[in-house]
Amino acid sequence: MKKRIFTTLAAAFFAAAALIYLYFTGEGEGAGIPCMFHQITGFYCSGCGSSRALRSILHLDFYRALRYNAIFTLFLPFLAVYFCALFYSYIRLGRDKISEKISMKFVWALIVIAVLYGILRNIPAFGFLAPTVI
Repeated sequence: MKKRIFTTLAAAFFAAAALIYLYFTGEGEGAGIPCMFHQITGFYCSGCGSSRALRSILHLDFYRALRYNAIFTLFLPFLAVYFCALFYSYIRLGRDKISEKISMKFVWALIVIAVLYGILRNIPAFGFLAPTVI
C-alpha cells in the first residue's frame, strides 16, 4: 500500500512540476517540444497546439486555448477525471479497474474523432481548426 501511495504521489509531483513549468514558459514557447509530424510533413496533427492550449487553460484564457487546439481543450476535463480515478483505483486496489469499465467502442470513437480532427484542420475550408497565434 505504501509503495502505491508513493508511486502515485511521485506521479502527481511530476505532473504538478510540469504544469508549473508550462505556466511560467513564455507565450509561443510551448513545452519546448516541436511536433515532429508537423516538421516532417508540414501538416498539423491532432495534438499540434496542445501545450500552448494547456498554458492558456492554466492562465484561464479558454478562448485562446480553443483556438490553439479545440479537441484537446474539450477533452481535457474528461482526461483529468479519468486520471484521477485511475490514481484512486491504483491506490485502493493496486491495479487499474477504471479502464476495464471503458468500452472499446468508446475508445475507437475517440480515436476516429481525433483522426478526423487532424485531417480537417489541414483542409483550407476548416482553417479555423488550425493552431493560431492570437
